[in-house]
Amino acid sequence: MASGGFFGWLRHNAEHYLLVDSQKQMAERHGTVAPRSPKGAKDFFWMKIFAPIYAVLPWSLRSTIMKSMPGSHRKTWASPATPQGASSALDQFEFVTPTVSVSKANGNPPEKKESTVAQIVGTRAQAGDAIVDYDQKLFDDIQAEAGEKAYIFMHTVPYEGSVGLVNMLTCTRINRKGFDTSLINRKGFDTSLVLYGPGVLMASATRGFPTVGSEAFPGHLAYNNQLQTFMKEGGKVLACRFAMAALYGMRETDLIEGVQPIHPLDILDCTLTARREGALVMQTWTL
Repeated sequence: MASGGFFGWLRHNAEHYLLVDSQKQMAERHGTVAPRSPKGAKDFFWMKIFAPIYAVLPWSLRSTIMKSMPGSHRKTWASPATPQGASSALDQFEFVTPTVSVSKANGNPPEKKESTVAQIVGTRAQAGDAIVDYDQKLFDDIQAEAGEKAYIFMHTVPYEGSVGLVNMLTCTRINRKGFDTSLINRKGFDTSLVLYGPGVLMASATRGFPTVGSEAFPGHLAYNNQLQTFMKEGGKVLACRFAMAALYGMRETDLIEGVQPIHPLDILDCTLTARREGALVMQTWTL
């Protein structure tokens, strides 16, 4: 017998055989394969007696029967406890009932309906206001120890989202914390910010409209400006030659001055070098 005693057994079987009966009716209506025919006294009772009788009962009677039976369907959600200070927060809301006219498609006059909305009551934030606690900081302001290194890899499309610019700002902050971002590896390349895939487009020196270097909208040249700031502060920027030429038709002379083009095989070697040295690595990927 199903959990819940007799009523649990009754509800379980009723749900099961009513579902089977519904599948049978749908199969007959659409000419598809129906569930198997009843086998044994149990199947016969539920499918040939219970289901047909249940189908002709009025909904009010069905609902009364279901509500009278014990079970989880009768449980209600407990009212949540009012947290401390919640009443004062609710005081910030004023509930009003505006009347809205809704036109009908059949040409009849509009029907007026009422709906309740919450309007926030209070003063507007002004320029210079602090709306959160800007001074609280939970973690120590970590500074790099001597010899600590960082590799930041960017495989992201400029302007398709904020992640590229945000992590470029993070890269600048890492540089300011004293991490060694001018490591000379065995192949002679300064390693720091590694642009590959669509990330090489960040380092385009030909960006601008209507002319190169012209800002068509506020923030248009943010990538260029931030890369130049990073390099002026000692950071090194590398760009994959494969992505430049094979994917975007960029020439080495199209790169921002100071950006070092590298062989595509160096992307993996940069990663492996960072692994061996226990360096900080940040990977930025967007598709």
